[in-house]
Parts: sequence; structure tokens; C-alpha cells
Amino acid sequence: MNLRSFITVIIVSLIFGSCQFNQSVNKDLSTGAYTRGDGISCNDVIIKVNEEVKNTNTFTYGEEITFVFNNVRGLTIEDGKSYPTLSMVVMKNEKDTVLNRPNLLNNLNQGTTLSPLRLTAYFVVALPNENGESYKMHITIKDQRGDGVLTYELPFTVENNDLLKVNSTSIDYSRIYLWNESTKKTVINGQVNSNDTLILIIEGVEGLEMKDNLIFPILSIEMSDRNGNKIISDPNILSNIERSGVNPKDFKDGQIPVILTFRSGTKNNPYQLIAVLKDKNSDNKIEILTELNLK
Repeated sequence: MNLRSFITVIIVSLIFGSCQFNQSVNKDLSTGAYTRGDGISCNDVIIKVNEEVKNTNTFTYGEEITFVFNNVRGLTIEDGKSYPTLSMVVMKNEKDTVLNRPNLLNNLNQGTTLSPLRLTAYFVVALPNENGESYKMHITIKDQRGDGVLTYELPFTVENNDLLKVNSTSIDYSRIYLWNESTKKTVINGQVNSNDTLILIIEGVEGLEMKDNLIFPILSIEMSDRNGNKIISDPNILSNIERSGVNPKDFKDGQIPVILTFRSGTKNNPYQLIAVLKDKNSDNKIEILTELNLK
């Protein structure tokens, strides 16, 4: 090898070495999470489930998931500021986009002086799980003032929320869940504050028998404390619809919200909630049962 060839080899090695130095790839074998940095890197990515750190890729319907990117580095600094962007996309079954948030950092459009820089992205798991759907989270951090990119991918699955025990007889539904209007979150574990407003939501109902092209649903609700005292009791909160009937398509496409509030005073936990949606013209029905504990 002559001197020119030797120098060429050294220069090429330095160039390739520099590229590798600015790139990083990491895969978490326990969750399947994949992180690739090209000019941008971070110390680690933490997954929080309802604000609790968990290393998992199985989420329960209604949980709030937060991804924390600690000590993001490699962004171009201008006048002491960096200009990151962060996008989030969720794909279902590797083909359908079910969530697309192109810029979660609108508040940083004018740049940030934070150092070390910590970026977060969160979403609420409100995704179908009736047919074994698979999902993949894609999060991308980019530099508005440069070419650096950091990508993060996490395959995950969604489990049912077991708070509600649902028994259905010949009535189909898409979702039934308990929403806390005060905290703007789905109730997961049955622990709620006594001043919270809860909403039992039933969606996508079909299977009621038609009469003159209409259906006639009945929805009863009852809540009692541990001593059997009734806190809420209504034999049919849909009494107007029961009398007049409703178009089955409108009923399926809409929501059935049941608002629940608690009286102030002594707490007699646990409280048992029973809701029954039934058909006036048949024995078809859905029974919903759960227990709540007031804090």
C-alpha cells in the first residue's frame, strides 16, 4: 500500500467513525422498545402508567401513558436556546393510523433554554381491543435548526378494564366504561373522591327488537353502600325514550351517559353500582356491576 492509499484509508475510517459516533441504537428486549438516535440522543426513555414508572408494553383501556425522554442532547443551540419538535403516531395492525399528533411542543416554538432537556409525550389508551388488535407507538424528536432525529418505537397491546363486570344477553356493544369528569380520566381501580362526578358511558349498543322501526330501551341504575342503603335508585333514566322509541341506528351511534354524584357525609365503603340496560320488547339485556371506594 502506497502513502496515498494509506492516507485515503485513514480519512475514510475517520468519516465512518464520526457517523457511528453520532448514531445510537438501543432495543429493550423486555418490551420490544426500539430507540434510534441520529445526531440526537437521550439518557433513557421512561414509561409511566398513571404516573407510576413501569417497564411494560401491555396497557389497560383508559390508562394514561407518559413517555419521558431524559437529558435530550444534540440539538442545535442558537443564542442559548434549542428548538425541538416532538410528534406521536399510533398504528393499528401495522396499517391503520389511529392517533396522529404532529407537534406536541407548540409551547416550545420560540425555543427553550432548559438544560438538561426533558421531553414528555402522553396519551390515554382509548383504543379497541375486542379482536386482538396490535399497536405500535412511534415518537419522533427533531431539531428545527438542524438535521438531528431521534426515533422511538414501542409495540403494545390493550387489555380490558376489569373494573366493570359486564354480562350481556343478546345485546352487543362497543364500549362500556366509567369516566371521571372531575379528573378527565377513565376510572381504573375503583378509587374515587367523594366530590368527583362520574359518568357511566355505554356505546355502540345494538340487538334490541324493533317495533314499527323503533326500539324501546330501559336503563335502570342503583347504588347502595355497604349497609344496603340506597344512594341512587332510578328504575329507568330513559323513560322518555321507552315511551316514544328511538331509531336503532341513532341509538347505536350515540352514547348513553349516566351521571353519578355522591352525597356528603359518612363514607360507608364499598359502594355497589348496578346498571341494567334492557329491551322493553324482549329479554335481551346488559348487566353492569362494579364496586367503588370513596376517599
